Amino acid sequence: MNNIFLRISIWFCAFQFINLNIVAQQEPRTFKVKKESNLAKAVFDNVDLRLMVIDVYGNPKDNNIVGYKLYVKNKRETKVFDGFNNQLTTEMVSYLNKQTKAVKIFFTNVLVKDDNAHLINLPDVIDVWFPSCVNCKPDKRKKH
Repeated sequence: MNNIFLRISIWFCAFQFINLNIVAQQEPRTFKVKKESNLAKAVFDNVDLRLMVIDVYGNPKDNNIVGYKLYVKNKRETKVFDGFNNQLTTEMVSYLNKQTKAVKIFFTNVLVKDDNAHLINLPDVIDVWFPSCVNCKPDKRKKH
């Protein structure tokens, strides 16, 4: 009886040692915490021809926009431009100034650096570009 008790005790201790080794070899659990940013969206400033970053309280911020895609959609085509800072490029501005009718503009994949230099993806910006009156053609229809 004593011999059986000794064998059971040895097996139990060996099993506990193996079980502790397995637990010790497992990786510790990690928790991913998403940092909340106070940057909410980007808006298009059609006076200065640039993108501005707005925080959650509606205040404009001076954060740098790292990249975006600009889609200009008119009745015939959709033109795509790549932007890499807050200002529109001269190519974008010249294309927009050539428009004779209002066109829709879409800024997608807007990446901005927050205060800690982390990249944040902001929601898409949809706006309408109205041409300068110099480019507008008068209607050729007669008014009665």
